[in-house]
Amino acid sequence: MDILLHDKTLAAENLAELLAGTALKGSGISDTSREGQVFTVAKLHYVNGVVYYAAEHPQSELEHLALHCTDTTKSGNVKHPLVRVRTLVRLAVGLGLLNLEKQKVKITDLGQAYYEARGDDKWALTEKQQKILCSHILSDPYRSDTVYAITALFKLYKDGYRGEELSGQYANEIGKGDVWKSPVTYEGFTKFGLSYIAELGLMDVHEDELLIKSLVVERHYQDKVNIVKPINLPSGKLPKPKAKAASITERYPSNPRVSKSALVSAAFKCELDPSHTTFLNHVSKQQHMEAHHLIPMKCQDDFENALDVPENILSLCPNCHRKIHLADNYERVIAIEQAYDLKKEALPSRGLSVSIAKLLTFYGGPD
Repeated sequence: MDILLHDKTLAAENLAELLAGTALKGSGISDTSREGQVFTVAKLHYVNGVVYYAAEHPQSELEHLALHCTDTTKSGNVKHPLVRVRTLVRLAVGLGLLNLEKQKVKITDLGQAYYEARGDDKWALTEKQQKILCSHILSDPYRSDTVYAITALFKLYKDGYRGEELSGQYANEIGKGDVWKSPVTYEGFTKFGLSYIAELGLMDVHEDELLIKSLVVERHYQDKVNIVKPINLPSGKLPKPKAKAASITERYPSNPRVSKSALVSAAFKCELDPSHTTFLNHVSKQQHMEAHHLIPMKCQDDFENALDVPENILSLCPNCHRKIHLADNYERVIAIEQAYDLKKEALPSRGLSVSIAKLLTFYGGPD
């Protein structure tokens, strides 16, 4: 029982770090091991301390916030104040409420609006603060690691995942499937994440109100591929996702981070013709390429295992991508056959098997 409780505690503590993302990289603050130290951030509204202090004391040093832990942390009695404050600041940075540059903490415009929406109880979220955060998060679920960790779990919950199925799929969705070894850790991370979602008031947001739906638009999706970070999925067969009945343009969602992994593996070159050059994408700082699922996501019902895996995704220049979708039948079939030859050896490792004849039917088939 002691081991179980310890594992759950670590899960809760680590998720606070996970939700905080990597906002402090390059800030000069060491990310050394903190074994044995307690730095649990139990509630989302604990960030109010550091956000409010930053609003009232512009460009304070991180260590200054730690020295004033009676104002910046709820308990006011912290064994390791710099560790606690750092974790809170990381979470606030990931949410877009603060900026951190060379250990100076600065309030953002979003943070200022959040601060001005405060109530009498410093450690409670007001309804207006919840709306500010929800609007910010749902307007771009991939804007930061913190927001992505929240929205990934939220979308899975809305799609009907529960219990162990939810925990396992969440781990895969955020690239932790091979890292979170213990089912207890899976459960701890997921329950802690759901508590954040409840604190935000996201559970009360109706599906019809979600701005997330716009991400299924192809152009927006390709834009996101350039912004997000790649993800490491577990090897082998992955279960297919649940269908999104509310989605009009795409029944099965795909993850831009998986597509980004495929582009990285291809070194941002066109896999149909590596000599094709495009331009330097100002966001990714790489040659612009687009991600294309060889077996289309609309065909997920025909397969027991997930189609949204790097082995099923090609890196294509915009011209070759349009050729597969829009060229006359002769050129289109040649391009699809070439793409098939590139992926047919890797697909079985994901439990995906398809003949070229069957694949062509997914694209309308040859004349």
